[in-house]
Amino acid sequence: MHPHPILVAASVLVAVLLALTAYVAVVQGPDVLTVLSLLVLAMLGFGIFGALREPPQ
Repeated sequence: MHPHPILVAASVLVAVLLALTAYVAVVQGPDVLTVLSLLVLAMLGFGIFGALREPPQ
């Protein structure tokens, strides 16, 4: 299976969660939970994109 559809779906998921986090940060102001959410999204994004860009061995 080609990873392209999975990469698109993962990109959309991370983008939507990032947009929702940014919306909350703008409306309510940044706090500990928004910073934690950004850190979790960064780890999720790096993990997904790193795993999908490397071919299996």
